[in-house]
Amino acid sequence: MTAEAPEAVPKTSDDTPEIKLIAFDQDDTALLPDGKPSSEGLGAIEAALEQGLVVSSVSGRNIDRSCEPFSTARQLFDRLYVIANNGGIILGPVRQGQRPLLFEKRIQRDVFLDLLDFIEENGFNFVYSWLRVTETGPLDSVITNEYTPSIASIEEQSRAAVDLDDELMARLRQGNYPPPPKMLILPGLDRREAVLAELKTRFASRLYLVKTNPDRIEAMHADVNKKVAVEFVAREHGISMDHVMAIGDGDNDLPMLFNAGLGVIMENAQDAVKEAGRAQGLVIAPTNHKNGFAWAIRRYALNNGR
Repeated sequence: MTAEAPEAVPKTSDDTPEIKLIAFDQDDTALLPDGKPSSEGLGAIEAALEQGLVVSSVSGRNIDRSCEPFSTARQLFDRLYVIANNGGIILGPVRQGQRPLLFEKRIQRDVFLDLLDFIEENGFNFVYSWLRVTETGPLDSVITNEYTPSIASIEEQSRAAVDLDDELMARLRQGNYPPPPKMLILPGLDRREAVLAELKTRFASRLYLVKTNPDRIEAMHADVNKKVAVEFVAREHGISMDHVMAIGDGDNDLPMLFNAGLGVIMENAQDAVKEAGRAQGLVIAPTNHKNGFAWAIRRYALNNGR
């Protein structure tokens, strides 16, 4: 499949900064509608690595689900940084068979308990992210309190099971599990916007809250977002954000897109996200199913358009 250029590209290759680090979202960006990376996208990532660029996946997914779509290209993906849970977790490239855990930021315990109160008061379905470090490396399982259509949708999207524990709320309150890097709240399609507004009022600056799929709200530590995580990886290599290209499609991608030297928004992003990007002069790439991800890397990071 050949990538097609969008109708308008705000930047030309002549005024693009030299790119030294590529940070990319997964769902609806690097992944096709079937949840898999394209051969063109994988080829563009490999070309960037061979050219000496640093490359990082930056996803709202947890660790396991961030790695799963690239299971057929494991050797390539092992060379990338993995930013998971919207920046709550950062793993380095594989070294001696393991990914080092470079950074983690969990929700503060008092805030976490207040969030559990809010969830229980409203009877919401939720997903807990269980992060622990084992002898074989960091693991990040997901557990839900109830199997619902929203959970079925998550399993279909990620092609991985969500563990079920109908006593999860009690176990969390008792401290059987530690505070998580992320909680996923599932109020349903009709209530999502109202619940998000209520959460922002109740928790204000105590949580970083984003909406992802139409029925989901993600809650993280207040200091966490994709921009902060990409800055961490850039510092590891002495790279300024001016030399970062960030590619994404969602609300939760905007912090890194706005602060990168070059931000790229996929044409398949929601209109509000694209309008926000256009207002900041960001590049609009072709849709994910037309290989806009590979197009952006080759045009702006690999100098193919110069």
